[in-house]
Formats: sequence, structure tokens, C-alpha cells
Amino acid sequence: MPTTDFEINGKKYAVSIDGSPEFNFGENAILAGPNTDIVYHLPWYKEGYVAQDFMSKEEFASLKSGLTESVKKIITQELGIDTAGFTLEKYHHFVKENKDHYKVVGRTRDLFPGDFNFPIEAIIPKFEELLGFSLSDVDPKSGEKLHIIVRINRPQSNDYNPPHKDIYEEFDQNNYIPPFVNLWIPIAGVTENSSLPVVPESHQIPESEILRTFDGGVVQGNVYRVRMIREWAGSHKLKRAEVKDGQVLFFSSHLIHGLAVNEEQDLSRVALEFRLFKA
Repeated sequence: MPTTDFEINGKKYAVSIDGSPEFNFGENAILAGPNTDIVYHLPWYKEGYVAQDFMSKEEFASLKSGLTESVKKIITQELGIDTAGFTLEKYHHFVKENKDHYKVVGRTRDLFPGDFNFPIEAIIPKFEELLGFSLSDVDPKSGEKLHIIVRINRPQSNDYNPPHKDIYEEFDQNNYIPPFVNLWIPIAGVTENSSLPVVPESHQIPESEILRTFDGGVVQGNVYRVRMIREWAGSHKLKRAEVKDGQVLFFSSHLIHGLAVNEEQDLSRVALEFRLFKA
């Protein structure tokens, strides 16, 4: 069975890529630039990502409480089980089977502001202040409102995407680079053993040095739409982003990220994940 090796914070991981599409290098070009990356001018652009405070302890507690109720409601609707005592960190104690988890995440990865028990759109001005420009959750090309993902990653599971760039699908299909910034907000169970891995400065690597698929990917038997990256500038190393409660991780849409293996023994990791366009 074909496998490929990665390294996260110095720890090696061998993952199966059996059934994955063919891997190839791209053209000799850097796709990120002043006209294709809306965070190009920001002071943290060299690294390609930054964690910044945006919520008080009280605001974060309200966000987490509202999200807990939202996930709890979906579990009840989809599985009809008793959720007394439910917490996000102990999600895996309630949703134990893969088939049940897939029912839940089938809902949680395609949500809109109205699906939440808190005014999620009210926090967009906070992001605008930090970035220095106006934002929108409407795709300027399609006119569609973008969904919000509640990413639930059970401990010691395969609940993660392969390393990838978020621009690739649209670029491969339509030769178009959407003008958005990525936002990743830790909600529960985010530790040095479970945080999102990124590849610092990888948005500046030429495509001719990035070995990837051009039509989805397969990791550990899971099939993904995102294009899987196997190697970048001869490297397979990622670094877990350090993001605390009440912070948001901004990162370039051109930055390589993923393979968020949850190494915790008894903590589910939950994070909010979405994109915002420059208005």
C-alpha cells in the first residue's frame, strides 16, 4: 500500500495515499502576489499567517456556549441520542461511530450565520479592524454567500484534510484565484498536540517545486476534494500554529496547511473555519 511521510513539529507521520490521483509538479510560477493575495501588504505576510486577539474572555465564553448548543442540536436531530452533559471536548464520548460522525459533520461543514445561536456576523467588524480593510462573506464571482465550517476532529482519528492550498480547486478548474483570507478560530480542545499545522512561507514557493494532485486526494482511505500536496521545495515538514482561546488565526489563501492530526488521548478538537472576501 503506497504511503507518504510528513513531519509535524519534529514528529514523523506515515499516511496512506492508496487510491489517490497522480501527483505532479506545477508551472514555474508563484501564484501569490499583490494582485492575487488580499493580505499581501500586511506586516505578517512573510510568514503567511498570524494569530491575533479579537475576543474578550466573556465574548469567547458566549461564542463557545452558543456553538456547543448548535452542535448539540445537530447531534440530537441526526442521531436522536441523549446529549445530557455534552461538551465539545467530549464530543467523541457521544458520537462514537464513524458513520454517526459523518452524519454530524455532513451538517457542521456547511453552515450559515442563521444556524448559530450567536450573532456570528457581528464579529466581522473585529476582523476588518485587524486586517485594515472591509470584508464580505459573499463570493464576488458567484454572488453566493460562503458557508462556515465547524471542524470537529476526534482524538486519535483520521478527521483531517491532507496538506493543501485553498485556492487550488478554483484555480485548476477555472484559472481563477478567489480574493479571500482564511480564518481559523479555536473553540475547544486546541492544544500543542492538536492545533492546525501550517507551512510558514510556503505561499512563496514556486508551483514547480510543489508536488500535488490536480483532482482531489485520498488519505488514510478518506476521499477529499482538496488537492493533496505531497512535497514542497523538497520538504514534508509542517508546524502547528499557536492559537489561544479568544484569538483568530489569519492565513493567506496560498499558504500550505492541513494534516491536523489530533494527538490528544481524550479531547475532541473543535474549531470554526471560514473565508472572507475583500469587499
